[in-house]
Formats: sequence, structure tokens, C-alpha cells
Amino acid sequence: MAGGAHALDISVAVTERADEGELMRKVVKKLQMGVDVPLVIDTTEPDVLEIALQTAPGRCLINSTHLEAGREKADKVFGLAKKYNAAVICLTIDESGMAKTAQRKLEVAKRIYDIAVNDHGLKPEDLVFDDLTFTLATGDPEFVDSAKETIEGIRLIKQNLPGVMASLGVSNLSFGLAPQARPALNSVMLYHCVQAGLDMAIVNAAHVKPYAEIDPEERELCEDLIFNRREDALQRFIQHFENVEVSAASNVADPTAGMTPEQRLHWKILHRHKDGVEADIDEIIGRQVDTYTGTQVDTYTGTHGTRATQHELAVTILNTVLLPAMKEVGDKFGAGELILPFVLQSAEVMKKTVAHLENYLEKKEGVSKGLVVLATVYGDVHDIGKNLVKTILSNNGYDVIDLGKQVPAETIITKAVEVNATAIGLSALLVSTSKQMPLIVNELHRRELDFPVLVGGAAINRRFGRRILFTEDGKHPRAWRLLLQGRF
Repeated sequence: MAGGAHALDISVAVTERADEGELMRKVVKKLQMGVDVPLVIDTTEPDVLEIALQTAPGRCLINSTHLEAGREKADKVFGLAKKYNAAVICLTIDESGMAKTAQRKLEVAKRIYDIAVNDHGLKPEDLVFDDLTFTLATGDPEFVDSAKETIEGIRLIKQNLPGVMASLGVSNLSFGLAPQARPALNSVMLYHCVQAGLDMAIVNAAHVKPYAEIDPEERELCEDLIFNRREDALQRFIQHFENVEVSAASNVADPTAGMTPEQRLHWKILHRHKDGVEADIDEIIGRQVDTYTGTQVDTYTGTHGTRATQHELAVTILNTVLLPAMKEVGDKFGAGELILPFVLQSAEVMKKTVAHLENYLEKKEGVSKGLVVLATVYGDVHDIGKNLVKTILSNNGYDVIDLGKQVPAETIITKAVEVNATAIGLSALLVSTSKQMPLIVNELHRRELDFPVLVGGAAINRRFGRRILFTEDGKHPRAWRLLLQGRF
């Protein structure tokens, strides 16, 4: 979705209408035609929940259940989740109210886990625990440690209940603070929660900054408040942001001022800004072609030291500007400086940039170095990296058959056999979906098929690639070659 969301919460309960069930059915049916992210069904009524689960074509996430009034309601929700293969957000609330300490959060989570897994047969991975947080804006002594307890609660739940996931309404932490103060506090809180094991968050992605990009002074103020490191933490935090004005977009200084177009492209990919990438590419290529007066073209030359063609310049931009920028994004992701939503936003900028760059790329007809079958593996909907690889291969002399995303292993293997592929390329963004890759390797080995395989994705590294070279029977396929192409 445009704002970077990976799920869409649906709530249709309004006081003016008594037909919540029918309204839910209509809304879900309408959304299924144009929304490709999972739906989060948000209702307090079990009958409405069942209507939504019956109507939705894919797997849903139920928002949410707890034990505030005992387990009767939770039993109904877990029963429906089991029946319709849904996942459930579980709040750490019991008959005593919201759990405030990390130990209490774990205690309630264990109780809910026992009901869901042992009584209703759900899997641990079907459960998403939200251990809740409170605003730090009041300075109430009862809640000054609430952020710290929430972070520790996430860590304890993930450690003691293997397989479950964790979620959090991060922005609740800053409720009541000045608008200009909330993004920094939410961003720092999100960073520490992710370090503790958080899998998903309710947050305005447009207002969140990567931890490493937050001003060091503001970062320290936020951490003093979050971890209750000093008695005057809230006072100092408020005083600092009282002097920070929310500037209109037109008055914000352009951070790319003075940069070359190559530097601007790199910056925009790294900092997730789509606007103007086409103009930057046009400027680079136009400048190099139009100002040519000798045997060299500014910083670029053709393949034989003469005038560079637009195609050659486009390939140079791809190899020396765009790919290094995405490599830096990947390195920051690997170092924990960027979380996944930011990586995806950078990839969207890359996608837009490459799409325009393709206008300058020329593919030689009738000449081919080979035929590659590409696919994003089953269960994974992320295809930006795969599409980039397709562009690189296509413009370096290869024919490419792109099977798309969420492609079953059998479809990939069948197509490779049908076209006698030179190689198979597999892409996966997530750790969970990358497990499809060794399955495909093993199946190819079982059928005695010797296609070389390229693997790539944010979770892929050389160690993984070398490990999946060896099949389940411990053998090394006789003609296997595994080509690791970095973080595609």
C-alpha cells in the first residue's frame, strides 16, 4: 500500500447502524477486488467476525482477543481462528486489567498461549502478542517505566513462547505530546522494540525515521524518557521539542542541494524519496550526450573510448549509481540500522528509477547468452528485487521468463524443463519464505535435473547458499552450481 502498510485493518461498527455483519460482508467483498495485503478483522462481535472470515478469500488476522472478562470470549475467537485458518492478535490483559510489568505480561501471554495452542489446536505462529504500552506524556509515577517494561515484555514473550509473533501500537507511547515531538519518540521506541523481537507495529510509517538518522541529541532525550534514566527526562524532552517548529514542506531546505544528479539518485534511494528520479536520469544522460566534444564523455566513456551511447550510459548508471545505493541499503538492513519497511520503500524508489532507465536500454535481438527462469518463491509477495535482476539479465544478453511472485516449486521446475532453461533464479525477501529454496534444490536433485540456481533476497547470504547446495541425503548434486548474486 502507498504508505508502506503490510495489512489493512477493517472496522465497520458505527452507532448509527445495526447491520454490522452485512456491512462487514460488503466491505470485505469490495476490498478483495483491489487490495492485495492481508485484512485485519476488527470487531467485538463473534458473528460479525465469522462473516468476515467466510467472505475474505485469503488468510486474515483477527484484532484482537484477551482475558479481561475471562476466557469465554477468547474461546469463541480461537475456535473461529482454527476453523478459518486465521491468526489472532492477543492482548496481555486478564481479569486484573492490563499487565504493567514485563513478568505480568509474560504471565498473561502464557495463559493465553495455553488456551489457544493446547485447548484449540492453534500453532504458536498463529498468535501475535501485543504486550501494550502506555503514554509517557503524563509523568505519572505508575507509568514512568511502562516503555521499558513493554520492551522487556516483548523480549520475554519471544524467548519463552517460541514461534509466536509480537506486535505493538507504538504510537500510544507518545499520545498527548506535541506533534513535533512524537515522531522521534515513536521512532526510537520502534527501534528498541525491534531489537527485542518485535515483528510488526501499528505506526504511521511516514512519521518514522531510521534510528541512525535521528539527531543524536534527540535520540538521547528519547532514550532517557523511554528507559527512565533521569528524573527530569520528561521535562527535558518537552522543553527541547517546544523549540522545534513543524515547518511547512515548502520551507524545508533541500538536502540534495549542491549534489550532482548521480549523488541525488544515490541519496534518494537510500532515503526513500521517489520524486524527481526520472529527471535525474534524464539530466545525466542528456548531459553526457549533448556536451560531448571529444573522445571522452565527461566521466563516462564508451566501450572503445569513444562517444558513449545512451544504452552504455544507462548501464553505467545502473552499475555505478543504483546498485551501490541498494547495496548500502542492504548493508544498513543487515547492521540493524534500517527495518524492513524502510528497505521496501527504498526498493520502491529503485523500481521507479529502473523503470525509467529502461527507456534508454537497448536489447540486441537475435543474440542470447542463455535463458533464465525467474520467480519469487511460494508464500512471498515481494518482487522488486526479482524485477531488478530481470532488468540486469535482460540488458546483459540473457532471455528471461518471469513467472511472477508466490510461485509454487512445481511450476518453477516444470517451466525450466519445458524451455530447457540455462538457469533458475529464485528470490525471497523473508527468512520464512527462503525455506522454499532448499525444497526446490532437493526436488531438482531427486529428479536428476542439473539446472544451475541463482538465489537472492534480503535474508540470503553465502553461508545459506553453500548450505543448500547439500541435499537432504547429504549429497552434493553432480552438476550443481549455485550463483550468489548479493542482496537482491
